Amino acid sequence: MEAIQIGVFSASLHPKDPDQLFERLQQLQLNMIQLALIDPAWRKLDVVDRIEELLDERGIEVQAAFFGFAGEDYSSIPAIRETGGFAMNFEKRFKAIEDMIEIADRLGIEAIGGHAGFIPEDRGDPMYDTMLERVGQVADAMDEYGIQLLLETGQESPDGLVEMLEELGRFNIGINLDPANLLLYGAGDPVEAVRKLGQHIVSVHAKDAIASPGPDVWGRETLLGDGEVPYPRFLAALQEVGFGGALIIECEMGGDPIHDVARGRDRLKGWLAELESRRGR
Repeated sequence: MEAIQIGVFSASLHPKDPDQLFERLQQLQLNMIQLALIDPAWRKLDVVDRIEELLDERGIEVQAAFFGFAGEDYSSIPAIRETGGFAMNFEKRFKAIEDMIEIADRLGIEAIGGHAGFIPEDRGDPMYDTMLERVGQVADAMDEYGIQLLLETGQESPDGLVEMLEELGRFNIGINLDPANLLLYGAGDPVEAVRKLGQHIVSVHAKDAIASPGPDVWGRETLLGDGEVPYPRFLAALQEVGFGGALIIECEMGGDPIHDVARGRDRLKGWLAELESRRGR
């Protein structure tokens, strides 16, 4: 795992504006972010202007931008299955994606990620072909600008994701692996997911959770290291498949963002140091 970087998902810092975001990055001594463009306020011209100025001034790297949409309902797994990603209001949401592509192109961001929405495991479900077509349309729109689409894990099993990627046949689609989401949705084992998704993994959300107790029941997010993602084994598996991307801290706990992200950063550094030490023996 060569020169792996630790970054943070910008929304996890709860910034009121770009200046506060970059102040908090400096406080945490983190130089990489995934930039959340989910809130339309962050896609306004004056806000993007300021982000561009601060990126130039501070030398922060944006690993990816991230999409999300108004009307997504995370109150339950069945609710987000119906309302998430490209499953509904696709024409309107595709327009928002086009706006994000323009912003990413302007800021030199090479990838845009997010939850595409539930893609049925049953290939006979009519929604499977619909979702496949919509994901392909989004990927093609990004490809015109040389931008990679990163599919966030969670809803689908790793096996289902691999099959879908093979069927799509696009070279600009990768995976943003969130091991906690696999547990929250009850979709798979994080370590096995690394082995199955392998070279498709472009970036990782460093997040933790207690696994779902049963079908269509949410698991519970925890602070990094307090949940059931076996991070030492998870990071070792990433090393085994040759992962060289970024670990992006994401925390949706609603506590003190500086404290929680700093705690996650320090835990990641400790695990990575232990892994490197074992490699040197």
